[in-house]
Amino acid sequence: MASTKHKNPAAKPKEKYSVQQALTNYYLLVMFTLFPLFFTDAYFNIRHDKYYFFIILTGILVIAEFLIIMTASVDKPPEDSKLEKPKPKHLYEELSFMDWAFIVFLGINVISTLLSASPLDALLGADGRNNGLLLMTFYTAAYFMITRCFKYFEYIFVALAFGSMIVYALAVLNSFYIDPLGMFTLLTDQQTITDFTSTIGNKNLLSSYICIAMPVMIAMSVITEKTLLRAIYLIATGLGFAALMTADSDSGILGMAVFMIIYLVWFSNSLVRLKRFFLSATVMLLFAKLLRLFSLCFDDKSKGFDKFQEIFVFSGIGWILLAACAVITGILYLIDYKKPNITISKAVPIALAVVFGLCAVAMIGIMVYFSCIDTKTDLGSFERIIRFNDKWGTHRGFMWIRSIWIFGDASFIEKLFGVGPDMFYSAFRPYFNDLLKYGDSSTNAAHNEYLNYLITIGITGLLSYLAIVCGTIKNAVKYAKENPMLIACVSAVICYAVQAIVNLYQPITTPLFFIFIALCEAFVRNAKAEKSAVSTV
Repeated sequence: MASTKHKNPAAKPKEKYSVQQALTNYYLLVMFTLFPLFFTDAYFNIRHDKYYFFIILTGILVIAEFLIIMTASVDKPPEDSKLEKPKPKHLYEELSFMDWAFIVFLGINVISTLLSASPLDALLGADGRNNGLLLMTFYTAAYFMITRCFKYFEYIFVALAFGSMIVYALAVLNSFYIDPLGMFTLLTDQQTITDFTSTIGNKNLLSSYICIAMPVMIAMSVITEKTLLRAIYLIATGLGFAALMTADSDSGILGMAVFMIIYLVWFSNSLVRLKRFFLSATVMLLFAKLLRLFSLCFDDKSKGFDKFQEIFVFSGIGWILLAACAVITGILYLIDYKKPNITISKAVPIALAVVFGLCAVAMIGIMVYFSCIDTKTDLGSFERIIRFNDKWGTHRGFMWIRSIWIFGDASFIEKLFGVGPDMFYSAFRPYFNDLLKYGDSSTNAAHNEYLNYLITIGITGLLSYLAIVCGTIKNAVKYAKENPMLIACVSAVICYAVQAIVNLYQPITTPLFFIFIALCEAFVRNAKAEKSAVSTV
């Protein structure tokens, strides 16, 4: 075994770190650190700030990579040189399923824009949140740049840890009206001060950001073999959970619950990974209790916590959960110390998956029962979760039901290609008067990304988008054994996709989602290439 390892480098020299790869990695470095923190005028233009930042940065990357490719194709090495010729095919190699899914997705957005009643608005997403054809084009461009030119170095994910820690720390401070950046001094509306936080925007968007960054940090704390880096990832994880406690958003809780269950099932086949997973869970619960101590220092003067978050921060149940996780972590570390390399039966993850699957089916069954059969029983505070009606989910139910009506009433062409990218506002206009009773005069989103895509780019657009998401997850699961980094990257994709059921797309966190889709495909390509190289030896 050892001799084989020594032969590999001689048979296949390490690939040099090219300028193209360096540019792509620096692009990711900036997107993971500066992008989440960038703003110009407090919260007044924060969406546009992130929008222009992403477009300009991605545009620079695309132009730079294109110029390098053109230069490489002209600057050929001498015929007698033993050096390999530059390979411009790096960007023109055979297209994968994921590549075609992106091309089809972009093509449908183009068709939808051309068929829209207002092509200019559909191009820019002016009526919505700038998720028009232009932004979709840059998402696709970023995908192709990253999948072709990314080279893995762990410092990129360490940068994400530090960038996210700053975002989380600001969110925690802001929740206690501590405003180190002076963002709140420019605001006069108390409700805006309550709803907005950190350098991300409102609390729903903070939850969306947490659902991308925090799962990656948990996975990295499990995967990395470097103790110092594990400590950094764990601190980022703890701060992320504390920030999630301050963002009373159901989308964040939903995403967190799903990825923690998935991680428990995934890591339960390895004692080493399982013990590290429980260590991260212990750190999360510990930081929730540290948040309680922080609150005491300020006489509990804060923006407030949702009832579910109070369980972790204020109640005794939080202490019980913390103690339980700490004990389990200690036991697992002790077992691994006394019996290293112990194997866990494959039946364990299967059994856990079955149990959690049955719980999910039971929850859906309960919701269907109280929504369709027993609509009269008083459910108290659980009604906003269990009984689906117009009031469900802060009147998300109203918007979802009307969205289905809009799709049903749409023309055949609109069913296929929608009303135009990010043109939900115009489609929902007939229901604005009914929306007034919930305190909103209008809306430009269904607060469900999948319904939003269904209305704006039609069933073809939604299916192509689902092909991207499902294709990413399928490939990541298939090749995770070859490259565990896929676990970290796909966790962000899954968690974002889950919270998107009750949230919306925008240029603040959605660009990071597409970046992790691209990273998944990049790692899959590397795994395929390594497999192919081994098979040809």
